[in-house]
Formats: sequence, C-alpha cells, structure tokens
Amino acid sequence: MTLEASSYLKALQPLLSLPRETLPQLTGAEARKALEWAAGALSLELIEKKGVAPSFLLLPRGHGEPRVVLFAAWHAESLPVLPAAVEGAERLALAASLAALDLDQDSQVPAALVVAPGAMQGSLVLADFLAEHRPRLQARTAFWLRIGPRAPRRRRIYLGARGRVVLGIWDAGANPYRIRDRMVEELLAEAYGPRPLDFELLRKLGENRDALDFLEEALDEPESGSGDGEERLKRALFEPRGHVVLPQVKHPDRPQAWLVFETVENMEPVDLLQRAQVLAGGAKVEIAEGFLWERIGIHHPSIQAQIKLSKSVSEGPEIWPSAPWLTPAGIFTRALGTSLAEWAIPIQASVAIRFPKVEDFESIALEACQLIRQALAETATIDT
Repeated sequence: MTLEASSYLKALQPLLSLPRETLPQLTGAEARKALEWAAGALSLELIEKKGVAPSFLLLPRGHGEPRVVLFAAWHAESLPVLPAAVEGAERLALAASLAALDLDQDSQVPAALVVAPGAMQGSLVLADFLAEHRPRLQARTAFWLRIGPRAPRRRRIYLGARGRVVLGIWDAGANPYRIRDRMVEELLAEAYGPRPLDFELLRKLGENRDALDFLEEALDEPESGSGDGEERLKRALFEPRGHVVLPQVKHPDRPQAWLVFETVENMEPVDLLQRAQVLAGGAKVEIAEGFLWERIGIHHPSIQAQIKLSKSVSEGPEIWPSAPWLTPAGIFTRALGTSLAEWAIPIQASVAIRFPKVEDFESIALEACQLIRQALAETATIDT
C-alpha cells in the first residue's frame, strides 16, 4: 500500500497545497491536471464538463458499468461544513478517494468518480451532468468520503439528508418575509415527519449527550423551543425552515432578495418555486438551487457496509435518521437511482490538510479502501 499511496500524494500535492482563497479558474486547472494523471494511473476515462467551474467524471473505459461510485469536490465549500467535515479538506478527501481506488486495483473492480466544484452549491448543474451520463454511472453503491474533525466513539451513519432550495425574487415590491412565513407555515403543516424506525433512532440519540452536543454544533442557529432530547432532534431533522437573505448591494439585473428553504421529505424544489410565484403576485421568481431531500434504507448495501466497517474502526455505528445538514445525496438518487452514503474519516488536529505526511495520507486512503471493499462484499452477497 505504501508505494501507491505515496505516489498519489506526490502527484496530487500541487492541488492539495492550493489555499482556499485561490481563484476557481486556477484551482480548476490544477484539478484538471491532477485528474488527467489519475485517469492514466487508474486506466479510467476522463470526461469534463467545461465552464468557469468545471465538473469531471472518471469512468471505466469501454462503457463498462461501475460497481461503486465515489463523489468528491475540488474546491473549498462556500458554506460552513463543521462539524460534518474539516474546513477546506475537500481536496484531501478527493486525493484519498483516488488513492483508495488504486489500492483496490488488485480485485479489478470497475469504479467511477464524480468530481464537482463543490458539494453545497451547483445543484442544477450537477443534476444535469449526472443525468447526461446516467448509463455509465449507475452502480449498486455510492459514497461521499469526507474528512472529519475528530474520531467519535461510534461512527455516525445517516439514513438520509435534508434538501435546500434557493429562490431569487427580482421585484422589490414583493415582500420576501411574508412569502417566507406563509410558505414555512404551509410546509410545516404538510411535513411527512419521522417514519416508524426513525422514532426508535430518535429515542436512542435523545438519550446520548454526545449526539445532542453534536446536533447543536451542526445547527446554524441555536435550537429553539423546549422539549427533551428526542423532541429537539425531531424538530432539527424533520421540520422545514426558511430564511430571507438580502444582498448587500442592490442591482437591477440581480434578485432583490433570496428565499432559502431547508426542506425535508416530500418537498420538491419545483413545488416550492410554484408556491413562491403565486405568493409573489406575478413578480419574477426563479430557482437558483434545488438540492433534494433523501432517505436511504438501513438494509441498503452502502449502509450495511458502513455499519460493518464502523465495528472495526470504532465501537460500532451511531445511526441517525437523517444528516442535520445539506448533502447532494438526493440528486444522486433522482438522477442515477443510486443512493449516496456519506462517510467521514477522522483525522487528528495535528494533520496538515494541505501538506499531509505520507503516513497520515496512507491511513485515510486505507480506510477509504476498506469501505469500498466492504461495499463490494455486500453487493456480492446480494448477487449470490
């Protein structure tokens, strides 16, 4: 393992070393060079969706179907990611994903990699890109590897994720706060809520002080309202929320206000757009982001792989009904029919994410490889 991981770290170090403030064009060019090298090392085909912030695919040659798909980003996220991941560690996760695919070459398993500019923005572009290459990206399992800020006693596994819809309102005469309040009121009344399994998971998490502290850290705003731990988790994971964002500088060719909705199950971006258009009374309203909510069954091979791996790298799994933050998982399910499971690989605070030591990088890549192999074992069991 040492030789392969070392070669990847050496080849990808120019990309890893770029600071967060680097212009996207420069970072994108370096990401392209890194992925061209990786495509040759992995015998994969590189496909690029060109643009100011390009997206990339690494696909099996000869139009073969992958057995596992990985997702990664080549630029720092525009939204805060703590405690889900270390700030600015997206490219380290990308490098570890590539090295993990090489570590698993002895089994000759075709794999694919989706590399977007970021995971928290560009949902409409990502959805179109995935749909365009759907036949070559359909796999039984898919993972989004992240770099976690600490090693929890039990690894957290999420059976879903929240969505996020961003709408722009151009007419200054439309009251965005009134529209937001009316829509949140309607969405709260229509919210699907927890499923039967979710109640048991919420009960267990509600009795766990570490889980509640983690939840508070994950929320943008302090959890309001009374109630025990179970009730607080239920509100945080299963209730929609809405925000109004006003631009600091007004411009006639840009929206006068942004409506940001954090959605849960059974809430569709197109439906929210239509509701806002009606409430805006004819004012121009357009959608800027459309991240979809997601649910993954506990028996899905990706989840089962995570549960089994958690028993070897920690004291076992801590299963959450949903991640308390935004993820692109719903886009993958809708575009490919493949659920995207999130997995955080923890690192010590002493690890330099832009200049990791070989031994630190090897450890991250090895765990990523273990997850891939466990997923392949799960799908092989199902096939037999």
